[in-house]
Amino acid sequence: MIDVLARDGTLIASRCGLAVHIKTIVTRTPSRVRSQGAGTSVVGSDPRLILDDPEIRIVLLMVGGTIEARDLCLAAIESGKHVVTANKALLAVHGDELFAKAAARGVGIAFEAAVAGGIPVIAALRDGLVANRIEAIYAILNGTCNFILSTMEHEGLGYQEALAQAQRLGYAEADPTMDTDGSDTAHKLALLARIAFNARIPLNRVRIEGIQRIGFLDIRSAHTMGARIKLLAVARQRADGLELRVAPTLVPLDHPLADVHKNYNGIYMVGDAAGPTLLVGQGAGPLPTASAVLADVVDVASGRYQQTAQRFTFFQGGSEPTYLGESDEHTGSYARFVVPDRAGILAGITQALSEHGVSVLSIHQGEPAAGRAMIEIVTHPLRGGAFLSAIEHIDRTGLTMEPTVCLRRL
Repeated sequence: MIDVLARDGTLIASRCGLAVHIKTIVTRTPSRVRSQGAGTSVVGSDPRLILDDPEIRIVLLMVGGTIEARDLCLAAIESGKHVVTANKALLAVHGDELFAKAAARGVGIAFEAAVAGGIPVIAALRDGLVANRIEAIYAILNGTCNFILSTMEHEGLGYQEALAQAQRLGYAEADPTMDTDGSDTAHKLALLARIAFNARIPLNRVRIEGIQRIGFLDIRSAHTMGARIKLLAVARQRADGLELRVAPTLVPLDHPLADVHKNYNGIYMVGDAAGPTLLVGQGAGPLPTASAVLADVVDVASGRYQQTAQRFTFFQGGSEPTYLGESDEHTGSYARFVVPDRAGILAGITQALSEHGVSVLSIHQGEPAAGRAMIEIVTHPLRGGAFLSAIEHIDRTGLTMEPTVCLRRL
């Protein structure tokens, strides 16, 4: 942040007439910040240095987690200061409370950097697509997971080997759980859905699956079926309710999101007027985050964001939609059956699928080996409950030799 302002502060001022200056930095490690170069900023460890300074109008809350970050955010609001944050978990968990407190105090909470790093998706969804009824959002929102899955595909690695490479290159934390189990993506999806559908989105309404159980065989199988596996965040408005999920998903190779590789993020939004809109870019990292944070700072300092926060009702909580569970999701699906190499197995599987109302889009049968064979199918879109019931029936009746692997398909 400091480096970007030092390099581009004059450019920002020439564009919008605002001289942005970081007056005070509060951190647990003041000596380290000073040694890295803090410019003319005061550096300390006491939050009151910022909270009690009437000259400071905007607080950049770059604290992770939800407990201390909530306390600091509330303190800044009570002090009459606007807040700019990149903390998606904070707003996904405590957004209703914090937005209400900010509105009562006459200040704003800006959070462009909380979703997809340097990609201006919040502004695009909130402002650029304001005239659209959003029909669906399909998004790759976690660079760690996308890097791991891309590396597994392109280098033929297993999950653990690809994760280790991501950690060596700095794309994954020492403990990557929040990324790989889908939690990070769910936080971001909750914020996007809040804006898109003007709704309260409790996290427990988002169905979450991570990528930890994806192996190279899954990657290879997806390619056989003309797709790539992505950890996909999905928010889709249907006549009977709202679908919200984060799950490994087969993305057809001809879909734009299939070409979002490595640590990049991609957001594919469908509006009733604009049609499909695709945003792709760096979803994390110091410079992309600084870009988004400073965009919010300019928005707040110019007074534009205060008008946004006052007028857009999603800041006040929005509506309470009908949320659809997994059994009511309507989507294509993929299944990989490991079966004994004997006559009648394929016929038994297709009959069971048909009896449960599952329409098969494509099917692939691998060469048998050691008395075992692999059958893969992709279905037409259907109700999730029907598909899962069919798979449970097939596994229970002895047609398969091990539990069937199931994934959703875009």
